[in-house]
Amino acid sequence: MSSSSRGAPTCLTVTPSAPAELGWILTLLAETAPYAMPALAELEEALLPGVGRLRERVRDESRRLWNDDLPGCLELPVLAHHAGCLLDPDLDRLLNWLAHTTNHAGPHYELLSEPPAVREAVAARFERLCREGSVRSHYRELIGPVWEAARGAWRRDGRRVSAEACETWRTRVATGGHIEDLVAPRHPLTQAEHLGLEDLWTHRTGFVLSPLYFCLSGGHVADVGEYVHVAVPASDLLPVRKVRDALFVADRLRVLAEATRVHILIQLLSAPAAVMELARTLRLSQATVSGHVKVLRDAGLVQQRRVGSRTVLVASRKRVERLLEEARSTISRWD
Repeated sequence: MSSSSRGAPTCLTVTPSAPAELGWILTLLAETAPYAMPALAELEEALLPGVGRLRERVRDESRRLWNDDLPGCLELPVLAHHAGCLLDPDLDRLLNWLAHTTNHAGPHYELLSEPPAVREAVAARFERLCREGSVRSHYRELIGPVWEAARGAWRRDGRRVSAEACETWRTRVATGGHIEDLVAPRHPLTQAEHLGLEDLWTHRTGFVLSPLYFCLSGGHVADVGEYVHVAVPASDLLPVRKVRDALFVADRLRVLAEATRVHILIQLLSAPAAVMELARTLRLSQATVSGHVKVLRDAGLVQQRRVGSRTVLVASRKRVERLLEEARSTISRWD
């Protein structure tokens, strides 16, 4: 869906968010996805020395508390919004809410920013945090030390950097355009189709944006009912960002850095084919073709599909274009 074919959601406000800052750090500590470890190492090197030491503890305690397969801490923005403090510049009110609120039934959130398979798990976590005092107590013990490790850097530099970024973003959003076109490469909103977010703005007409000091790339999109909370990096011009962007582009283009592999991709873009057919056409061994196909499949550029009694390989033109666009836009952001 192009920017011109959709209504641009209204920016309700641009403001710092300490709970979102904490949520980002917790996600890097608890997440199991491939991006988490390099991003955590980058954060540790640039802003929070030693934070990586908390990773094992956070992951273990999170698994014991939730006993589900949901990675990260996707429940935290919803919880902070329910507690009335998602947009607070510090975490004191959220920690106080966890310590003193009474058991109650939480409201229903549609969680349109999450894939359908994830919504149920996030909702279950949120409901337990509302209804069970012991869960709130353990959750406070989980997140408290993480914020304690970040609090000094946040108060020393983070709030100032985030506030300055707010001014820059207010100017950006005031110029118009769709929020998906304003965020940096690799933000979830730039992968709306892949993440199932195409219809998000059909149901939500406004968003609140928070530049995060501790987020050096990417960001989050959290549907909290009244609005969509969009978190973006407060600064995308740190020296370490250049190094990370260079590594990202090199890694994304690595799959296309071998001529035979590109030849296979071109063949499959022209017409689906089985491995043996590719081997005959390209005069290569089946093992060689299978090795290249595995790389293409791991990158999401090629998929297997059943056609009658045959299993063929199909190339995704859309994903090839996305790969090239991500590399182009990552480099051009420095222009």
